[in-house]
Amino acid sequence: MTDSPGPHAPRADGSEPSDTVARHLIEGAATHAIFMLDADGEITTWSAPAEALYGYDTETALGRHVRTLFADKESGDSNSLPADFFERPATDTVEVEHWHRRADDSVFWGTLTLSPLWNETFDGYAAISQDTTTTKEYERMLERQNDRLKEFTDILAHDLRNPLSIIDGYLQRYEETGDEKHLETIEETTDRMERLVEDLLRVARQGDVVTDPDPTDIGDVVDMAWQTLSTTPSATLHYEPIQSVSSDPDRLCELFENLFRNAIEHGGTDVTVRVGQLDNGFYVEDDGPGIADEHKEQVFDHGFTTRDDGHGYGLSVVRTIVNAHGWDVTAADAETGGARFEITGIEFLC
Repeated sequence: MTDSPGPHAPRADGSEPSDTVARHLIEGAATHAIFMLDADGEITTWSAPAEALYGYDTETALGRHVRTLFADKESGDSNSLPADFFERPATDTVEVEHWHRRADDSVFWGTLTLSPLWNETFDGYAAISQDTTTTKEYERMLERQNDRLKEFTDILAHDLRNPLSIIDGYLQRYEETGDEKHLETIEETTDRMERLVEDLLRVARQGDVVTDPDPTDIGDVVDMAWQTLSTTPSATLHYEPIQSVSSDPDRLCELFENLFRNAIEHGGTDVTVRVGQLDNGFYVEDDGPGIADEHKEQVFDHGFTTRDDGHGYGLSVVRTIVNAHGWDVTAADAETGGARFEITGIEFLC
């Protein structure tokens, strides 16, 4: 009597059945969560890496449907399994990217690959899952940087072309007439270009998140920022004490400088500026003409300005610095009718 081969015995050609190969993969995998599904998508084997990734022990995982590993969190980048996937004929390997949920309800961005297993009949799927959150975050960071670079390129192409044309035109007039008043216009235009480039560089530099903040006396920072506007001695500052915060003091000074400069540019050299504390932040307001309601959402956009000679990056710098600290900024109306900017979401130190 001849013994019949066991279910996992080698085939006549020396190859192993697909379920045996899959089990060897499960035993040897360390960096990927590999497990097996039946034809309906229910988990039939569960590996140690799978338990480490998802947090479910073997007893809890077995019998669960693979879809229960997906989180409900939506993303425009996700391509989850089609609703009728397990009713379709199993043919090719399928890879899907989606949010996955662990046993502790935390989520991660993951890639799930399902490969059909065939002996003489269809036996289910070998599933390979990998946490690709770090890769996804890096991709998104690169996308943001590319978008930002394009934005700067567009800004430079648009806003530098006009002053360069002005310089070229007035230079020709000077060569034709020798009138030095044309040189004054050229000098003013080059000063404007310099301010534009400086503001763009500030936007670029201020984009990084503040990771090592220091205890900061806001009064000292406000005083330092106001001193940079010494060329407008008729402007007045009223400062009401604000509790200390945790911040990057250099960036915070830059924030106040831009808000003060914005007040002077729109309110005139005799503008009055007030700085004071809120329950969870502080405000900067002036007695200038204020901001139209339809512009309150736009004033922080790159390049938005209501002035013919403005380039619209000062308040963009403010928003970038605020975001880098994890705070919020909104534009509102001061009681005087001027502009008011509220920076909130701050935890005071004392």
